[in-house]
Amino acid sequence: MPSLLLVTYEFPPKGGVGVQRPLNMARYLAEAGWHVTVLTVADPPASVRDETPLANLPASVRVERAWSLEPTRLMQALRRARARSDRSTRSETSGARGYSGMPGGFIRFVQGFFIPDEKLGWTPWAVSHGKKLHREAPFDVILASGPPFTALGIGRRLSRALRIPWVADLRDPIVGGYFFRPHTPLHAWLMRAYERRVVAHASRVITATEGMRNALAVRCPDAAERLHAVTNGFDPVDFAGPSPDPAAGFTVAYVGTFQGSITADTLLAAVVRAREADSDFARDVRVRLVGPLDPGTGAAIERHDLASVVDRTGFVPHHEAIAEMRVATLLVVILGPEPESADILTGKLPEYLAAGRPVLALVPDGEAASLVRRAGAGWIVPPHDVDAAARALRDAHAAWRADALPAPDPEVVAEYDRRALVGHVSSVLEQVIADAR
Repeated sequence: MPSLLLVTYEFPPKGGVGVQRPLNMARYLAEAGWHVTVLTVADPPASVRDETPLANLPASVRVERAWSLEPTRLMQALRRARARSDRSTRSETSGARGYSGMPGGFIRFVQGFFIPDEKLGWTPWAVSHGKKLHREAPFDVILASGPPFTALGIGRRLSRALRIPWVADLRDPIVGGYFFRPHTPLHAWLMRAYERRVVAHASRVITATEGMRNALAVRCPDAAERLHAVTNGFDPVDFAGPSPDPAAGFTVAYVGTFQGSITADTLLAAVVRAREADSDFARDVRVRLVGPLDPGTGAAIERHDLASVVDRTGFVPHHEAIAEMRVATLLVVILGPEPESADILTGKLPEYLAAGRPVLALVPDGEAASLVRRAGAGWIVPPHDVDAAARALRDAHAAWRADALPAPDPEVVAEYDRRALVGHVSSVLEQVIADAR
């Protein structure tokens, strides 16, 4: 049985969509016959926590945790002090992840001190613990998943120290990504150098989309043959059993976090416009925003006078988020208008399709739009086109009333079954081990 060390900061009890890819890699690799040890962070300093996915891990998966020293430890201490004095967990900012709810300028100021990211202080503890685990039971290969990209540096260091190969899994690009913009020209240069080191030393690099793989091949042409694309997907277990009864009325749901240029503004403005143009739509529509609460979205709801129409749940565990997807009438995916967004296939989109519900995609042309189009799953609208979004909402409402809403093509949906996708990862890892012998 081959033995794998999976290095990832994103892992339960940390909540959020970022944990799903490494979590399911651990699960399905173990079911495929791998002996999997996960090396992750101890007591993650995140304000959204969800331990429930751990129950789905096979008993054979070993989860080891190493301490980290990072700026978010201060935020963690402040949150815990606040919780002791105020037990309310549904305040307007309680759902913010780490310090992501703070002003963008402050976040960039803090991040600018660290290469590749502010989780760098996890490195010494993680490397030390990884060496200890290898002494106890040697690993055949290391798989390091980022972001945070610090995990990739840990994988590289452990590979050199233990003299075993490693594979980098990039859920987002190190360079040219939407969520990880350089703060200064020096920072941009250092991040490009970091990416080159990762690609040069990893036996293989796995990206989350074909667009990411192609862009990385342009930047690192000598490594093109070592680059593989394995997309995000859905876990079939999450969608087992009969479909639940749909929500009452015409329920438009967004499941996820708003951050940066990914905001609720276009959706809310389109709802207002559609309500003004169509009294039946105004009577039937409900909007559910399922995810961490943030002040900006609350202010937008007030600005559009939609408090009576919009429900906000705050952060919910993953299984509850799936349940929300399955009962919604129309699911909304939103990306920013930046060119980098074209290569993003957000992890929620394959889950939306697996839920069997139609989709309104407020996205630029690219990976996400292509999938919605190929699956025949619904409507595609540029991120800031309020008029087109309002027309799409009214069209979806009319289709709902006629019992004629589109459904995603099951054959396309099946391509995103995580069991098959992780099978591709297993093949890459097996080849890496064979090459090292």
